[in-house]
Amino acid sequence: MDKWMNRAFLALLLAVLIAVPAGTALWSHRETTAYYENRTLAELPELTWESLLDGGYGTDLESWYSDHAPGRTTLLKLDTAVQLHLLRRPVVNDVVVNAPALLPKLDFDEYSEEAYQYSAAPIAEDFGAFSAFVEECGGTFYYAGFPEQRVYFEDLFPDYLNSHAREAETADRVFAQALSDAGVTFWDMRSVYEALGRPAAYYSTVDHHYNYYGAYAAYRAIQDFLAADGWDLPVLTEGDIDFVELPNPYIGSRNRKLYNLWPNTDRAVIGVQKDPVAYTRWDNGAPSDKPLFVLPAEDYMPTTYNLYMGGDFAETVLETDRPELPDVLIFGDSFTNALETLLYASFDETHILDLRYYTDKSLKDYISDYQPDIVLCVQNDTFYYTTTGNGNVWED
Repeated sequence: MDKWMNRAFLALLLAVLIAVPAGTALWSHRETTAYYENRTLAELPELTWESLLDGGYGTDLESWYSDHAPGRTTLLKLDTAVQLHLLRRPVVNDVVVNAPALLPKLDFDEYSEEAYQYSAAPIAEDFGAFSAFVEECGGTFYYAGFPEQRVYFEDLFPDYLNSHAREAETADRVFAQALSDAGVTFWDMRSVYEALGRPAAYYSTVDHHYNYYGAYAAYRAIQDFLAADGWDLPVLTEGDIDFVELPNPYIGSRNRKLYNLWPNTDRAVIGVQKDPVAYTRWDNGAPSDKPLFVLPAEDYMPTTYNLYMGGDFAETVLETDRPELPDVLIFGDSFTNALETLLYASFDETHILDLRYYTDKSLKDYISDYQPDIVLCVQNDTFYYTTTGNGNVWED
C-alpha cells in the first residue's frame, strides 16, 4: 500500500510540475503588460543553440515565467495588502505610506554641492549653445523647471527617513545658476509655488505630478513671464475655465505601486473652456481625434495622469488656424501634458516633442524645419542632470 501511495504522490507532483508551466505557456500570451507595475511583461524567449549554450535562454525563460506565473498579480496585491493593513509597515514597495502623501523611499547617500556643480557645467553649456541656436533660427528659448512631488512635499517625510530636502535645494540652485551663467532664461516654478504659499492642493498625494490646479498656476506664471519678455498672447483666465473634478477613482503613479490600496480622496481635475479654442491635432505624424482630456467611458472606471492629452507621445501638433499668433515648440517630460491643454490656446501652432521617444530627427533639425517663435523646455527637477532624452539638446 505504501508503495502505491508513494507512486500516486509522485504522479500527482509530476502532474503539477507539468501542468503549471504548461498552463502558463498556453494562457500567458493574453497578458503583455503589468498594469499596476506600469511595465511590459517579459516575452517568451526563442530557443536557439546559442542562447541554450550561453545560458541566456534559461535566464530569459525564468524572467518570463516569473512575469506570467498564474495568479501573480493577485498574490502581489495580497502581499501588499498584508504589509499595508496587517503589518502596517511605513514603507511598502519602496513607497512611504506613513505620511499624508505617498512619497518615494530615498536612500541616505547624498551628492555634494561640488559634485552638482561639476555635473551642471557641461549640461548648461549645451543648453547655452542650444539657446543661441534657437535665436539664430529666429526664436527665443526658455526653460521651465518644476519641483517633483517628493520635493514639493518634502516636509511630509517622516523624521526617521531622509527627504533629501537640503540636497534638492542645492541641486536646483546650482542648476539654475549654471543655466543663468550660460545665458539661458530659466523659470523656477519651485519659487513660483513658494511665493503662492506652496498650496497642498497644487500637487497630487498619490502621483509624482502636480494636479490641474498646480498646472494652471504654472500656466499663468509662464504667461506672466512671457508678457514681461514682450509677448502679447491671449490668456485663459479663471473666468474662461470651469474646473471640473472627475468622479472617477484616480490611480496615481505612487498608489499604482500599491495596487491602489492606499486610501485617499484624490480626484483628477480638468479645465473645461467655456468658449473652446478649436484645434486640429496630429499625433506622431498622423491625424488624431483625441480630445485634450481622454476620459473613461464610465464614472466607476479609474483614470490616471494620462488623461491629459492621452499621455506621452513622441510628437503632437495642435493647429488653431490663427496665423496672427506666434508658433511654439514645447519639449520635455510628462509635466508638459497638463500644460499642453492650456498653452496651445495662446498660439497658432503648438508642436510638442518628448525626446525620450521622438527619433525622426534631431531637435536642432526639427527647429530648423519648423522655425518656431518660442521654444520651451519643461522638466521636473529629478531630470535636471539627465543628459539623455529631453536633456539631450545638442545632438546633431
